[in-house]
Amino acid sequence: MRRALLIAVALLVLIAAAVPVFAKVTSSGILSRVKTVESSVKDLRADMVITEANKKNVSGMGEGYGDILRLQKAVISYKSPNLIRYDGYAEGIKAAYIQNGYNKLILAAMIRQKENVKNAPGKRQDSLDLGFLNSDLWKDNHVTVVSTGKNGVVKLNFDPKFGGTDKRHDYVWVDSKTLKLVKREKYRGNGEMRLRTVYSSYQTIGGKLPIATMATLYDGGGRELGSIKYKNVKANTGLSNALFSMNQR
Repeated sequence: MRRALLIAVALLVLIAAAVPVFAKVTSSGILSRVKTVESSVKDLRADMVITEANKKNVSGMGEGYGDILRLQKAVISYKSPNLIRYDGYAEGIKAAYIQNGYNKLILAAMIRQKENVKNAPGKRQDSLDLGFLNSDLWKDNHVTVVSTGKNGVVKLNFDPKFGGTDKRHDYVWVDSKTLKLVKREKYRGNGEMRLRTVYSSYQTIGGKLPIATMATLYDGGGRELGSIKYKNVKANTGLSNALFSMNQR
């Protein structure tokens, strides 16, 4: 009896030793790692090819996403920490979408539309729209861990710090081992899902920062809106701040 008990205890010890022990994933821990990997990328530029699945579905996405998905192709420019620009053509008309911090500027033909979107998070673009994490996301959101899967994928809740106290938020799934984005769900102020993005085809830029070069977008009902693919991704090209100026015409 005693021998059988000792054997059972020994087996339990061996099983416990064989099971990997994962450190608890925290929001601050992920932020610390993001700051480390993002330091290698000052800016990036890439060609963006958009495949639109359904014009009717896209028209209900609201400002920002509808405009960008209507571009047939574009060049994206990003400069750390929060300068974003899209240059492309929509139905043969040259258009530019520029975001400098909380200010947004849209230029197209005879259109020049400038807006402060600090209190309108649904109208803002961020690094998640470009396929990677950056520390600026923590500046604009209260970020908490919702759950962690056995595969190491962590579900994060991004609750905007600005723009009211409604139910607007994002759920973002991140591979905690690699910091690759897996999936994102955007929710409206009434709690309804607005957009789901599924990321794939990863590339490492600056030697450290993982970026998803393919994103497939779906509306809240699961209907595909289109896909976005990045080609010729280049980091640290020396982009000028003037490229993101709000004084352009």
